[in-house]
Amino acid sequence: MIQGIDFSFRRYSLALTTATLAALVLIGCDNSTTGTRTGTASKVLYLISNSATPGQNAVLGYTRAADGSLTAMAGSPFLTGGTGVANPTQGLGPDDVDFAVATSSDHKQLFAVNPGSNTIAVFDIAENGSLTSVAGSPFSSNGINPVSVAVDGNYLLVVNKAQDPAQPTTQLPNYATLAIAADGSLSPVPGAKVETVAGASPQMVLLSPSKSLFFGADFMAPIAPSPAGSLRSFTLASDGTFAPAPGTPLNIPGDSALAQLVLGLAVHPTQNILYVGFVTQNKLGVYNFDSGTGALTFRTSVANSGQAICWITTNATGSAIYTVDTGDNSMSWYDATAPLAPVEDQHLLLKNPGPSYMNAMGMPVPTSQAFQEALTPDGKFLYVVSQHTNPDFTAANGNVLHALAVAADGSLSEPGTPVALPVDTHTRPWGLVAF
Repeated sequence: MIQGIDFSFRRYSLALTTATLAALVLIGCDNSTTGTRTGTASKVLYLISNSATPGQNAVLGYTRAADGSLTAMAGSPFLTGGTGVANPTQGLGPDDVDFAVATSSDHKQLFAVNPGSNTIAVFDIAENGSLTSVAGSPFSSNGINPVSVAVDGNYLLVVNKAQDPAQPTTQLPNYATLAIAADGSLSPVPGAKVETVAGASPQMVLLSPSKSLFFGADFMAPIAPSPAGSLRSFTLASDGTFAPAPGTPLNIPGDSALAQLVLGLAVHPTQNILYVGFVTQNKLGVYNFDSGTGALTFRTSVANSGQAICWITTNATGSAIYTVDTGDNSMSWYDATAPLAPVEDQHLLLKNPGPSYMNAMGMPVPTSQAFQEALTPDGKFLYVVSQHTNPDFTAANGNVLHALAVAADGSLSEPGTPVALPVDTHTRPWGLVAF
């Protein structure tokens, strides 16, 4: 316990001391102008392998059956022309990301990060789901270590994390906008870049439903050498430029810097509500946002019975919230019929957690730990990536993909066996998009 906060869930292999943390710091789119097809792919799923072998990062494609089961797509993996990141210490930050893959709203183009080579790959999506690189791909991300993308019309929002252990840099992490040309090529938008503090470890970019705002989570900013708030909000103009909202960056409630770390964001689909993962507090935070200025107002936080609440999504109506609880490889389902006061109704341990290992606090944690998630458009299936987090790379491979069934009442079950992903234990796949 540290100042009343239980860190026994932490999956990391290094102690959370100031010195260790300092060392770790060192170490839906409207772009439908492209494509001439009348049909679009459906019942598919994509994530990236995140292979750190130079030039071997790839998009892993799967087709989805009526029962939610997955089959590797013909031609998969699809090389991105770039490189992923390795995390040899399994440390805090490098793999704490969301939305590494995004598609256009017409599902005719796919964008994927190359976090170890500072580029974004762009693919055309065929009607059968297979991918073909556009001419000139991959393109510069306008920063170091891109980890998250979101598409807004003819613009691509990018988070450059600047925390690749293989790329020590003095460049600061940033949020940036790239223009998407008719042929799919990307180029920086002049004046559309905002830097954050060194060591902030920004982990995602999330558009509001109106696409006039976006939100970010600077995971480690409260414990960075020059501390800052971890929660960000921006107003987004029609030319791709953006500006910080009043109060940005914002600290979440917490009695210490470690208590103020944020992982995971989700917006309510119809109301001005932002859900925030209070990762070290095991709580789901609830905020309102001003639809004009983007200013955030804290409303409440509610308990999470898992360990290390991280990534968050809602169903299409906002009546259900699903959180990934990384520390114990689990999921939580919240009844959000009262959206400002969600209630956790289920905590589900995922299958095949693998052998336990001792974390920095001397507590056993599973080798396979849940990270990103994606809900299908019909709301019937939820897919979750679990990564091999064990610093013992000889342990059984924990990189798997879970297919969860969503019942009519919103509850979750895992009827089948997780799919083994085609990567080794030194690699941690990122994702996830399903449609």
